[in-house]
Amino acid sequence: MNKVVHVNDRRLIDGPQDRMMCISPLRHPWARDIWRVMLNNTWFPQEIDFSKDVKQYRTLSDAEKTMYNRALAFLSNLDGIQFNNLTLNIGNYITSPEVSMCISRQSWEEANHVDAYATMIEAITDDPQDIYGLFARDDTLSRKNKYIMRQSEILGEDYSARNFALAVVANICLEGIYFFSGFLAFYTLARNGKMLNSADNIRFIQRDENIHKELFIAMWETLQAERPEIFDEGFYTDVVELIKSAVDLEASWGKYIIEGGVLGLSDAIVEDYIKHLADGIAGRLGLPKIYGVKNPVPWVEDFSNINGEESNFFESKVKAYAIGGSLEW
Repeated sequence: MNKVVHVNDRRLIDGPQDRMMCISPLRHPWARDIWRVMLNNTWFPQEIDFSKDVKQYRTLSDAEKTMYNRALAFLSNLDGIQFNNLTLNIGNYITSPEVSMCISRQSWEEANHVDAYATMIEAITDDPQDIYGLFARDDTLSRKNKYIMRQSEILGEDYSARNFALAVVANICLEGIYFFSGFLAFYTLARNGKMLNSADNIRFIQRDENIHKELFIAMWETLQAERPEIFDEGFYTDVVELIKSAVDLEASWGKYIIEGGVLGLSDAIVEDYIKHLADGIAGRLGLPKIYGVKNPVPWVEDFSNINGEESNFFESKVKAYAIGGSLEW
């Protein structure tokens, strides 16, 4: 087969798969950009000195310590869930070699996050095994984990292009909603001068998660170009329900970890923040706002950035590529 024709036949899913990983010429050039950003963002948790946090953890109030521990317990669970979702589920169905490379890199980053959270747990908390095992004792955390795992199993044995597209949305929710009440907890502590190195660790993790979200949004836009038949009214109804379910679950968890209020955080602030994030995701997917709420913690966006980096680096960039066009050698 002519090489150009072979490349032009490539698709994100359900395309030819020779497993030779020849990525030039590129069918999905946005993937190469994301890959390079991922490489440039390489970091390791051992680079962060937690010694000050070890001492300060002992001075936290009971409410602050509970928030810290619960946020840390779930976040450490979530990256493990996502690692297995990528390696055992999503990655099996992608037939674009350059996108497969990004998924493999994301898997490595999720494993690095597992290590990062483990480093925090073992260096800082009073009883690491208590944090590791919280999911088995805490019904609220157990239910949340089980729900997210069910979402990560959307494909299961019933693979279809439509189900894959829904799995993409579930991943966008995971990367753009499910992490963020936990992130907010750490940033609130740091804004009050507490656990600053923990917040630094979270900033590096969030930078990765932002790129992971962009990866799946790019996959969404590619599916729109390559499989437009999926995107009917019923599909968009299911998408909105996925987003709403993620908001309900994450807002409920955020309220649970603050137990009524910590350092100015309230149930209303947590809920509106999560809804604000969901509206941003809806907009990126070409949908109208679902909640129309104002961001109650605008300081978080600047506070969470590393070196002033823009978190929306890829916004509008994917559509600049002629995804559905032909290539020339």
